[in-house]
Amino acid sequence: MRISKFVLLTLLTVSTALPAADPGRWVVAPWVNALDDYNVTPNSPALAKSLTDASQYVMRWTPPANPRQWMERKPVVRKQFLAALGLSELPERTPLNSRVVATHDMGDYTMSNVVFYSRPDFPVTANLYRPKNTNGKLPAVVCPIGHWLELGKRGEGLQTRCIKLVKMGYVVLIYDAIGHGERAVAGNSHHEAGFALLPLGQTVAGWMVWDSMRAYDYLLTLPEVDPQRIGITGNSGGGLNSLFTAAADTRFAASAVAGYVFHFNNWIRYSGPHCTCTALPGLYRKMEWFEIAGLIAPRALLMMQGTADNIFPISGARIAGRLAESVYALEGAGGRARFDQFEGFSHGYYLPFREAMYGWMDLYLSGRGHGEPIAEGEIVPLKADDPRLLCDPDGSLMKSAKTVVELAREMADTLIPEKPDTGYGGRRLLELVQELTAAPDPESHWLMPRVLGSEELADARLEKVYFLSEIGQYIPGLLWLPTDRQAKRPLRTVVIVDAKGKAAVAESGLVEPLVERGYAVLSVDLRGRGETLGRIGKDRDNNYHFAWHSVLFGQPLAGRRGFDLIRTVDFIGSREDLTVEGLTLVGLGDEVPAVLLAAAADKRIARVLCNGYMSSFRSQMQPVNVSSHEEYIRQWNPGAMNWGRLDAPHGDVDLGNVIPAVLARGDIPELAALVAPRPLLYGRVIDGGQRGALGRVRRFQAVLAGAAEGRGESGSGKIYSDLNLTPDNLLEWIESND
Repeated sequence: MRISKFVLLTLLTVSTALPAADPGRWVVAPWVNALDDYNVTPNSPALAKSLTDASQYVMRWTPPANPRQWMERKPVVRKQFLAALGLSELPERTPLNSRVVATHDMGDYTMSNVVFYSRPDFPVTANLYRPKNTNGKLPAVVCPIGHWLELGKRGEGLQTRCIKLVKMGYVVLIYDAIGHGERAVAGNSHHEAGFALLPLGQTVAGWMVWDSMRAYDYLLTLPEVDPQRIGITGNSGGGLNSLFTAAADTRFAASAVAGYVFHFNNWIRYSGPHCTCTALPGLYRKMEWFEIAGLIAPRALLMMQGTADNIFPISGARIAGRLAESVYALEGAGGRARFDQFEGFSHGYYLPFREAMYGWMDLYLSGRGHGEPIAEGEIVPLKADDPRLLCDPDGSLMKSAKTVVELAREMADTLIPEKPDTGYGGRRLLELVQELTAAPDPESHWLMPRVLGSEELADARLEKVYFLSEIGQYIPGLLWLPTDRQAKRPLRTVVIVDAKGKAAVAESGLVEPLVERGYAVLSVDLRGRGETLGRIGKDRDNNYHFAWHSVLFGQPLAGRRGFDLIRTVDFIGSREDLTVEGLTLVGLGDEVPAVLLAAAADKRIARVLCNGYMSSFRSQMQPVNVSSHEEYIRQWNPGAMNWGRLDAPHGDVDLGNVIPAVLARGDIPELAALVAPRPLLYGRVIDGGQRGALGRVRRFQAVLAGAAEGRGESGSGKIYSDLNLTPDNLLEWIESND
């Protein structure tokens, strides 16, 4: 058990830069199915348990039985939907400052390159198709695009849709989605933008919807457009945009949604993770897909899905589409919602989809026909590299504009007071802490503690332990117990958690000196960490899926891991050889938020040490670390979805630590201040390379000092931004605060 002085000196101070340790020796449950008799879903990492819970939860959202029930339910859904989008209060309708960059004569129509600003310093690049030789007011269609990262609105299939509609007599506006086409710059991708906006209580989907609402506003500036006859259509992410926009903005008279028809229950069970643009906080706890569609009633809604769609399974699309049709019938609008499935087609806006949409728009925007498909005929789009499709050919516009991440940081600065403010944090933040770390059931349940193996060491016994944090969620741990007969019983305990798992703690060099001094040391894998994480081959794990899903399920991972730590304290209290008296909790790297949440919620934790994390939730708002546009195109998605992390210029950002709407209640310093009057040491701040870092550290110090002063005590919380954790200073700090 003893460790040589040489090894101690050469050990890297504990940091998130440590390579992941080989978990073989430290695995508690090598075969998850060995836990079949322990109230755990067979063969399930933490993600599978949460998916099972969510799919069961959303079963409560059943179709209303009669018109009265739906009319009572509809305003509730609308309010909650807008809140999930982050649009409970709409942004200010600032000047569009629109301009036509160039207009091109295309024969029987014109195409203009247009720029308008949906927000200050936030330009939207668009192409406007207008028919020639027309009389009177014309109908119009907004075409938000899906995930066409590099081509954006230049995609030939997208052009085809616009050209056919303009030839039918429609004004058509298609624009580049946030982070796509000409707006594809670091700081605008949906993963960066979405997770930067979440702490503000906003979403990238909400920003996409606002772009479409401002596109409508732009069409109103055109004298030939009839404001009563404007529709919206898109596929995939454009389908999301079309559905959400029509649900949020009653001005749109007709909508056609392709490739985004699904049933939450079905999707949770049978599909994988998706883009951050789908991550609306707590959506699963508020409604089902068909209810969002029902918000559009009685306005016209066409829903289209291919039977071979590999993202949104057709089995769920059928359920959702037919339920939406039934809700329309309850409003007396039967027939104004229609679900069409296309045999053999995968995820895309293919020819049969487009022809169905043409007929739908012609019926409900022009009063022609009966909604039957209209043949597309021969349409010849421009080549995708044709410069006439560009609004910003030299990229100067986007280089001078602000990105979503930059704008999110500015918003964060307006929320976080420069100096400690008694109105920021405090009771409102504590209420959020209690919500995040709440038990899933108000009645307690059995920990079901087990020792699944032990090993006698020179001066200690190592036990491989296991307990249930909640039903179905097992927590594996390593418990080192000193065997020295002089050690006092019951033993005081030091709990150490690291985002890399208990294996990294076991090999950190921190454990042995503590055990030699007579402390018991416990390290656990919180849910979604270590052996509970789950992997997909060598190049991917479940971290993104878990983080993304947890946002939708309204259970941010940092909070659930905080609850796991509270249950860890329960486990310690359940053992006769351990005591919770004088309990020390140590959080390393990305486990710091969970540690602070647990300590704020559970006064049994006597002292807290955090090492290797950020000084502000604002520091999570970072762009991806790329050096060229080409690299951005390659890296925008895999980095986040493979590991659930953003490879950012000032350190990786673990997306599981992003807490929706947290900055309206408080920041990391305020969260740390909730530990007072218990001792807290916050060391080695990792966001020191960001602009304004020194000011944030000083603010952290001031908040901790203010918390102590408010209690009439000397400062019990300290932050040392450059302090590296070593076994010696850990021991010294624990014993000096004993």
